[in-house]
Amino acid sequence: MQFTLKQLRYFEAAFRCESIAKAANEMNISQSSITAAIDVIEKSLGFELFRRMPAKGIRPTRNGKAVGARVAEYLEQTRIFESDILSLAGDPIGTLRMGCYAPTAPYMLPRILNRVASEYPSIRVDLKEGDLEAMVGFLQGGLVDVALTYRRVTPTGLPFMPMFRARPYALLPETSPLAARSQVAIADLADLPMIMLDLPATRTYFSQIFEEQGFRPKIVHSTKSSSVLRGLVAANFGYSILNICGPNDRAGKSGYVSRPITGKLDAPYFGMAYTKASKRSAIVRAMLDIGADLAGAGAFDDLVMLPQDYIH
Repeated sequence: MQFTLKQLRYFEAAFRCESIAKAANEMNISQSSITAAIDVIEKSLGFELFRRMPAKGIRPTRNGKAVGARVAEYLEQTRIFESDILSLAGDPIGTLRMGCYAPTAPYMLPRILNRVASEYPSIRVDLKEGDLEAMVGFLQGGLVDVALTYRRVTPTGLPFMPMFRARPYALLPETSPLAARSQVAIADLADLPMIMLDLPATRTYFSQIFEEQGFRPKIVHSTKSSSVLRGLVAANFGYSILNICGPNDRAGKSGYVSRPITGKLDAPYFGMAYTKASKRSAIVRAMLDIGADLAGAGAFDDLVMLPQDYIH
């Protein structure tokens, strides 16, 4: 078979994205390079891998689906092999590709990357941010080795190491009457205007928090940016609900304050998701150890806001 590892990577990107244009953008190359790689592999194999759909991208044929699954598995094994070969002489060395759920990145990444830099200076970390569904896609597509995300959207087939439970809390304008309270209830919030963090899986999750207690949130604005969300709350457009409580959220010096929410609420685990194959990598094992050590030392405790009567 006359094709290269690079061509396999280009093919896999096209297979996963079902778009030559998106694959080219992801790989930071020209569309013609993606097309040329597909042509070489199809010619070598002797059958068509994709059907070109005008204005709709590409769709894998039955044989294309089978080849795509095998190529993805082979590329993941190749990445692990490269990392392990580099690490034979001592501490893990090489590149770790880490995904992170974007709204949590400012709070999670500095703590973890500082530990990586301190303990394993030879590890280079490539970061990839996205929403919850993107984290799953990155892992399944082999774009990242480990992802910082919530367990509630992690498929059963992907192993997950929990680090802490992220209980939802209320982010309130500092001028809100509720800001004078030490904690609030869902019933206190239900009739007030809400700013919704509108990312895949988040709208459903936050809405269910209300519905489980017999209410519906009164959504007046929605945004995909946690920074914009905080700005809207500070400008008194409404309150919001989040899970990770940053230092500014607690400080109450940015136009908003944070308050724990009482009652029984769905508090998803936050941690590291990975694949069974990637755990064989010395770098991934080192990263999982770092996450476990930080969690055990309470390094993430300040990111969780609990009501006064909360019992673990």
